[in-house]
Amino acid sequence: MDTKHCGKIIQVAAAGSKCAILNEKGQVYVWGFGILGKGPKLYTASVPEMIPETIFGCNEINPDSHVTSITAGVNHFIAITNTHDVYSWGKNTRGCLGLQSEKDQYFPLKVAMPAETHTVACGVDHTVALSKSWC
Repeated sequence: MDTKHCGKIIQVAAAGSKCAILNEKGQVYVWGFGILGKGPKLYTASVPEMIPETIFGCNEINPDSHVTSITAGVNHFIAITNTHDVYSWGKNTRGCLGLQSEKDQYFPLKVAMPAETHTVACGVDHTVALSKSWC
């Protein structure tokens, strides 16, 4: 597979029948089959497609915001930004996206976290986060 258009890849996350890559600019590319994070009409992508950076908080007010880490469960993805924000998307089996509902999420959505998150791991239908303790 040709990933030259994706830039220098620094991380890959794969599970089930989908993949995501993170490049050195903090851009996320997805492909495969399932809820990929580019809307309800994109279920299949044979080449990596970039998720717009603005979805992860990069804008005129926060131009330096970017993704620093990605991970994948069988049917969902989680991304962490340089500001320790957590974004989740995919099939929300048993609430694994942490969004206070069990509705599937077709675009990355910011998760309300009680503390600064540093690392996330995904299982089949669950997600675990390691956050800074405020005690």
